[in-house]
Amino acid sequence: MANIGRISTYAQFSSTLRDASRTQAELANLQIQLSSGLKSQDFQGIANQSEQFLALESRISRTNLYRDNNKLVGSRIDTTKNILSQVVDTVTRLKGLISTRNGVTAGSIAFPEQLNGSWQSLISELNTTIEGRYIFSGTRTNVPPIDNTRFPSLTVNGVPDASYYRGSSDDVTLRADDNIDITYNVRADEPGFKKIFAALAMAKKGHENNNQVDLSKAFDLAEQGLSEIITIQARVNANGLTVEQITERQSSLGLYWLSIKEEISNTDLVSVSTQVAINQGLLQASFQAFAKINSLRLSDFLR
Repeated sequence: MANIGRISTYAQFSSTLRDASRTQAELANLQIQLSSGLKSQDFQGIANQSEQFLALESRISRTNLYRDNNKLVGSRIDTTKNILSQVVDTVTRLKGLISTRNGVTAGSIAFPEQLNGSWQSLISELNTTIEGRYIFSGTRTNVPPIDNTRFPSLTVNGVPDASYYRGSSDDVTLRADDNIDITYNVRADEPGFKKIFAALAMAKKGHENNNQVDLSKAFDLAEQGLSEIITIQARVNANGLTVEQITERQSSLGLYWLSIKEEISNTDLVSVSTQVAINQGLLQASFQAFAKINSLRLSDFLR
């Protein structure tokens, strides 16, 4: 009778066992999803979205690199803006000093000492470093741009030159984003700075020779140089704003792309938890059915 019972219940037994095994496997997979937070431990589980997932990873990585570089350059631009403000103050005082000297006898004021003080201030400002880089030296960032060993002089009287400058003539460019390049640095040999250092040279010469023409030329050069430095300030401010806006956009896009990537790969905790509860109920019902079928005999079907 026992053999007849097993034969009569074989189909139900096998079907119930398959259902239980399938539910148990699915339950195990769901529990792994809950514990890991991922839909799958490999790309097989997201095969239809794997290409999109990889593209998002690449895009996020590239955007993060751009954003980090932009933040670094942004700090350099901020420092440059602060230094230019100091230069404007120094040149404004230099203009006042030259104006005071012009028309006054050579020995009436401590003009040479004050003129030297203006020069020292410009050296301190333009030889500023950030992250160990001289920011006014062009691409030659390991060398201070201003020669601090000798007071400025001119090869041709009244004609600005860059004899005081020791940096490079090349600019520094930032790749801020795909197809976006920004030349953000300021070189200490730009025309405005040349005029300022020429003003120092002419002021010294005019004072030593008590030459009002040279002193007037020094004042004009300082005034022109100041105007051009203010223009450079506007350019730097615009570059800083552009870099800041690009960085903010990249941060927003990065978060958006990350959310899509997580939607592809991460477990939907609410949905999976619900499915786990359903499968646990199904599995329990399968075991109960299995126990019931296992207890049946052929005589139960013949009644």
